[in-house]
Amino acid sequence: MRAAVFASKNSRFSEVILLSVVTYKDSRYEADQDESVLDVLLRHNVDIPFACKAGVCHVCVMRCQQGDLPATSIEGLKDSEVAHDYFLSCQCVPEGNLNVSDVDEYGIFTQAKVISKDYPSGEVCRIKLRTATDLYYRAGQFINLRMPVGEIRSYSLASLPTQDDFLELHIKRMHNGVVSNWLYEKVQTGDTLEIQGPFGDCYYMPGNIEKDMLMIGTGTGIAPLAGILREAIESGHRGLINLYHGERDPSGLYLNSELSELVARHSNIQYFPCADSSGDLDMTDIHHGRASEVAFANSPNLNGCSIYLCGSPSMVDESSNQAQLNGADLNNIYADSFVTKDLRLGKER
Repeated sequence: MRAAVFASKNSRFSEVILLSVVTYKDSRYEADQDESVLDVLLRHNVDIPFACKAGVCHVCVMRCQQGDLPATSIEGLKDSEVAHDYFLSCQCVPEGNLNVSDVDEYGIFTQAKVISKDYPSGEVCRIKLRTATDLYYRAGQFINLRMPVGEIRSYSLASLPTQDDFLELHIKRMHNGVVSNWLYEKVQTGDTLEIQGPFGDCYYMPGNIEKDMLMIGTGTGIAPLAGILREAIESGHRGLINLYHGERDPSGLYLNSELSELVARHSNIQYFPCADSSGDLDMTDIHHGRASEVAFANSPNLNGCSIYLCGSPSMVDESSNQAQLNGADLNNIYADSFVTKDLRLGKER
């Protein structure tokens, strides 16, 4: 347990701090002051799953075998998970010694079968899954997907539960991406995958059908936005909806045709495909420039508007700040930041 003895400058005694010890698989690791369980293990080169390190994705969930958990480590978990002593290792700063374990054997993952797979662009595959029992989720939330070797990644849901009897994921193949390349190249129709969730607060907010909405997505960040847009339409949304999808090259705008056809049927919805470069495709109806720059230039006043941001962390952070400068209330900004494993390692370790 943490304890300290303090003394004055002239005292022969010096400050003594007894730090917590985290025990994992019979190995003991001393925690630095104010260090989370996850960071303790990573600092000692223990290979365990993690992702956002912000208590959102739930990839780093572990089980407490012995010791007292701080309240912050169980915020956002289901009551059934708390009852099994699960906790978020990234949010758990030990207040005493802890004995922790993995949660694989406790069944927090369920199985889902791949019912279809296609390639809407050269770098993106679309996978549809079906679970044995219904999964209760909102369009725009995300699930965690685990490889047989234990690697876990988070992917947003493009499907709409009231209209689709499947879960739809859009996977962008990342350079050296362990999970994305496995899904893109190896996984086939008929395979069974392990999933966990749903999680996330980036979804359509009911009861505000008169509110204008600004939606900005980069890369496969358009996937959750497409689901949110469909839910808004189903809910009879009457406010103006402006949807922006940004890519470096026009070939990356893989939902261009589908979204153009969808919004053409609704007078209150506008769709703006954006590309940084002209590429080899006809730029007709495609806006030149970053999606966020085009969006905020078109929307200088966002007072009372709901903002949805999905894509790269830099875009989400910059756009959130700019939206507030343009008058948006922080409470009306809903975001899903797509952090890659390489970025996490470079930033956090």
